[in-house]
Amino acid sequence: MNIEDLSLHIKNPFTPGAGCKPPELAGREEDVKTFKTLVARTGLQRVDRGIIFSGLRGVGKTALLVTLDEYASDNSMLTARIESSGVIEDDYGRLFRAISLAVSEFDMHNTNLKSRISEVISSVSSVSVSALGVSAKFESKKAEDQENDSLKLELLITNLSRKLKELKSGFFLFIDELQEMNSDLLGVLISIQHNLGQLSLPFYIIGAGLPNLPGVLSKSRSYAERLFEYRGIDKLNEESTIKAFQIPAESEGVTFDSKALKCLVELSGGYPYFIQSYGEAAWNESDSNPITLSSVTAGQVKARQKLDDGLYAARWQRASECARNYLIAMSKLGGDDPVPTSSLAELIGKPSKELSVIRESLIKLGLIYSSKRGMVAFTVPGMGDFITRTQPSSSQPYDFGN
Repeated sequence: MNIEDLSLHIKNPFTPGAGCKPPELAGREEDVKTFKTLVARTGLQRVDRGIIFSGLRGVGKTALLVTLDEYASDNSMLTARIESSGVIEDDYGRLFRAISLAVSEFDMHNTNLKSRISEVISSVSSVSVSALGVSAKFESKKAEDQENDSLKLELLITNLSRKLKELKSGFFLFIDELQEMNSDLLGVLISIQHNLGQLSLPFYIIGAGLPNLPGVLSKSRSYAERLFEYRGIDKLNEESTIKAFQIPAESEGVTFDSKALKCLVELSGGYPYFIQSYGEAAWNESDSNPITLSSVTAGQVKARQKLDDGLYAARWQRASECARNYLIAMSKLGGDDPVPTSSLAELIGKPSKELSVIRESLIKLGLIYSSKRGMVAFTVPGMGDFITRTQPSSSQPYDFGN
């Protein structure tokens, strides 16, 4: 590779990667507008609802959260962001660390008020149920620790929100992979937002997760359906997909010819992650301006291989051998479309109840979700095609002890 080719690669504007902010957030204008309205209303001390974004993997939910986080922070709001691990102790730790960091970085001209907000964390750190004189019996030390963490979190968020209201500001807590969160902690957070809303205090959860997230929230607290604005995040339409390719390239003085652009739109299917992957590959294969169809075709092979080796194979490896057979059956029946669990049971030759453990394990791993009662679907676009196309073995050499 010569220096000129290296220079072209360095200027490549496309950024495939989990949660990477794209150079052009195309097709999400209404989602951003909804959030900006919430921030503006918070500045006017008007109470509103949190926002929940749900959709398949690869549609840009994390990138959207990052963008909204930056906007809120730039507009004098306190923001903290975590990704749920599903382990309650870990997630409490992540929350406390993220909130502490957010307060330490909060940009306020009033240093006295900033000091008062910082004191909130110090005052809450030593709080416990027993210290408050509450008589309670716990089944274990672990249960007592979780109750103390719950109390600390509620006091911390409540006191911060009170201080922030004086500033005509608010507290925005961004949580990715929210469907993974332990049900007890999820219930605590939903209850906190509900209670603070009744007190007209500005605390909002901005969450993102898989398509089953609205149901997870409603199961945790029945009033959750009224506590949030729910927004489905889907693949981009053709117009937005074209923008997602064109605008980043044009920012570097490069264009795609019409045939190349048409092919890229078809290859990506409108999924933001695929847009970045195929856009990056086509750019790297090109030595001309505009980028031609031949570059897209050459890049297609490399982009698909990267997707197979990374996005798809990594998920395939996470499943057990029995679970992989379940995934193979899904791909045979529906490709990438939702399939009935009854049809899967018939194809595999086992009763649906017997397969429920496998199904739940795949849902817990985030590989499939229940699209509606009696139906399951892949969480990753193209997973069914990957299985059909590459026909990976359900038994792998790294499965020892799996």
